[in-house]
Amino acid sequence: MTEHMSDKVRIENRSGKNIVCVLGYNYPDLTLEFTNKQDLQTKESLLNVDGSQTKEIDTLGLCKKEVWDNTIKHSMLMLFVFDKNKLKKTNKLDDALVRRYYFSYAQLMKTKGIITIDSTRTNNL
Repeated sequence: MTEHMSDKVRIENRSGKNIVCVLGYNYPDLTLEFTNKQDLQTKESLLNVDGSQTKEIDTLGLCKKEVWDNTIKHSMLMLFVFDKNKLKKTNKLDDALVRRYYFSYAQLMKTKGIITIDSTRTNNL
């Protein structure tokens, strides 16, 4: 493994907004049943990615193929991106959801595990 590559997924936030990012492992289940607002607030220090920040949100080391294979169902990692301000004001996670992304292991490796979020790739920011 090269030195500049982390074994953890990182989010590069270029949207200019504060966002909350959650990884999902149960593709093709697109629901948010696996989490809730309280859970997201409890993990705030891990999941909040402020505007123009790059941050690891992966605690498992998903850029390692063996970890990926043991964790990810149907070979697709999902990323749920929430607007942090909207999330504060609503109890329904879907109301604060800005975008869902899907990544294969090969796609993630092309960017060395970095997922860039910018305003052109989000609908509601």
